[in-house]
Amino acid sequence: MESGKTGKYFKYAIGEIVLVVIGILIALQINNWNSAQKDIAKEQQILLSLKEEFKQNIKELSFDHQVNLSCINAMTKLLNFDEKVDFETRTIDSLMGQANNFATFDARLGVINDISSSGNLELIRDSKLRYKLNQWTGELDDYKEDIIIRRDYWINNTPSMTNKLLPARNMDTSMDREDYARDIIIKPIEVPKSNYIEFLTSLEIDGFLFDSYMNQSFVTTNEEAIMRFLEETLELIETNINQ
Repeated sequence: MESGKTGKYFKYAIGEIVLVVIGILIALQINNWNSAQKDIAKEQQILLSLKEEFKQNIKELSFDHQVNLSCINAMTKLLNFDEKVDFETRTIDSLMGQANNFATFDARLGVINDISSSGNLELIRDSKLRYKLNQWTGELDDYKEDIIIRRDYWINNTPSMTNKLLPARNMDTSMDREDYARDIIIKPIEVPKSNYIEFLTSLEIDGFLFDSYMNQSFVTTNEEAIMRFLEETLELIETNINQ
């Protein structure tokens, strides 16, 4: 009799333990599920913020790229200009103004820097997207080098190459753009046409314009690569929203 009661009590105790263990496992599973849902919700908010930042970067890069294409187009026309054919001096002024009118893409990095520094990048489940986002700031490194080379070369050489022959103020009239609004425009002045012919026939100035053209070419090529990267990454971001 005693052994029978002991057996029953033992089975009862085992049953209680099993129920407690099952309860704990269920609670852990629910807690893990809740935690995963919170991470997914946080991931979705991150993706929405990244989407807006990348869209803004695409918009700004597109504008800057068009300005730089106009700049390189003006340099091309100057390099191919035939001074033997009659021309108006204001045509050269306009082309030099456009050549002097370049833009620098200043990427918005607030969201990507925040999620990288906080470790929240790991919340993004898509490994391909995670990899692309890790590469983003590195994609800008070559571009930054090229814009510094372009800027420094142009600033350090333009005065000595052009100002002794062409009035710098005459370039101002062709530099109007929506991010460079002015209330005052400086009036152009006239110099002898022979100055323009000397400018166009100078081998030294030709070398300066060609070097500037090459520097700008590297910038615009990098901008096209960055644009492809931005568009591909944005597509991945949009694919992962509400997944």
